[in-house]
Amino acid sequence: MKILGRVFGLVMCSLVAFSVSATEFNEAQIKERFAKIGVSVMQIESIEVDGLVEVTTNQGTFYATPTGDYFIPGKLYSLDDKGNFQDVAALRNGPKIVGLLDQASDEMIVYKADNEKYVVTVFTDISCGYCLKLHRQMAEYNKLGITVRYLAFPRAGDRSDIGQTMANIWCSADPAKAMNDAKLRGEDVSASSDSIQQCQTTVSEQYQLGKAIGVSGTPAVYTSKGMNVGGYLSPEDLLKRLQSQG
Repeated sequence: MKILGRVFGLVMCSLVAFSVSATEFNEAQIKERFAKIGVSVMQIESIEVDGLVEVTTNQGTFYATPTGDYFIPGKLYSLDDKGNFQDVAALRNGPKIVGLLDQASDEMIVYKADNEKYVVTVFTDISCGYCLKLHRQMAEYNKLGITVRYLAFPRAGDRSDIGQTMANIWCSADPAKAMNDAKLRGEDVSASSDSIQQCQTTVSEQYQLGKAIGVSGTPAVYTSKGMNVGGYLSPEDLLKRLQSQG
């Protein structure tokens, strides 16, 4: 399945509607400014914050002034008078992210819980310490009813040595076993030479998908509602987080 071609199309589609005051912005100038720092702008939208627009790029979400003279990377939170705060982008983009992840589901490495109650999608890197910690506790996550689905996100890049090893894992006859061998036992994983090019493409597409939705580190854990719960959480803490989100 080709993910990358659909990433940009789906990100461009707004699946939810918000009532916001439209902030006028200079689209051409914003795109030009971001291009100068190597960032490709896919969409610019007004948000419910006067003086800022949301800029969706191939490097994740940014917030910028209407002329692009200033920008803010990372998350923007709303805060009410009772102290409740919410990730603005997560609320707006959750349904979009769900759609993107669903498009990649056929290429995920899945550790399914027998009594499945929740499903999380994890962007992982076999050289990441907290990714290894999460993987060592896989049986505990599964026991709590949490199914874990993996996508590749080699932090050094999709064409790095780690990226190549992850392509080998995805090309294995039993990818889940190959992931166990690599993460739990530190074993080298080989792959059939006649299929490795396709698996390299798969890892590259998953890596680009992660960047497009704002993944910058691993493990990046997403709920079935498209919400990013952050990095590593223990099985018990992840369960509590999932229960709190309903």
